[in-house]
Amino acid sequence: MIIMIRYLIPITGRPNAGKTSLLNFLGRMSRPVGKHAGTTLQIETIPIYRNLSFVDFPGFGRAAKKSKRIEEKIKNNIIQFIDNPENNFLFGLHIIDASTFPIVVHSLEKKGIIPIDIEMISFVSENTKHPIFIIFNKIDKVKISFMKQNLVILKSYELPEYELFQVSLKSKEGCNNLRNRVKNQIIKELGVSYQHW
Repeated sequence: MIIMIRYLIPITGRPNAGKTSLLNFLGRMSRPVGKHAGTTLQIETIPIYRNLSFVDFPGFGRAAKKSKRIEEKIKNNIIQFIDNPENNFLFGLHIIDASTFPIVVHSLEKKGIIPIDIEMISFVSENTKHPIFIIFNKIDKVKISFMKQNLVILKSYELPEYELFQVSLKSKEGCNNLRNRVKNQIIKELGVSYQHW
């Protein structure tokens, strides 16, 4: 009997960064997207082709209407899932809200806290085969100078190797390039039979 290995592509990010919108675009799905941060509360594995699945994670960090107890539970569930050696992660997709990243980072740095995005990028990278894809979303909402600030902040941290994308999931700017790159990486890892996912 042949046992098929299940491969996973985790999608992580802070509340309201656009994780479900990213999943919908990449997987050509129409999953409900909440208007408020913190809509996704459970870790959900979504099959996309054969033994390959996306993993939609709840947003981690502060979100309206979530108690600290719920936030802590979500954080622990995410850590346990990613740290589970039985899960075979191909590569991770970490999405960042380009319109709020510098504000969030500066606020946390003032308190001597490492930004959660930075921690999650490092943590996911430790558990995947290929460098993580970091995706700045909502570039349609920021000026070029603000986007440069995002990139300077990201480069100021010692992160594992990564690939960087700048997109707007609303206007679809940069999205086709991202989808093609994700598809090509899946084919490289799993073979040409996955070109139809």
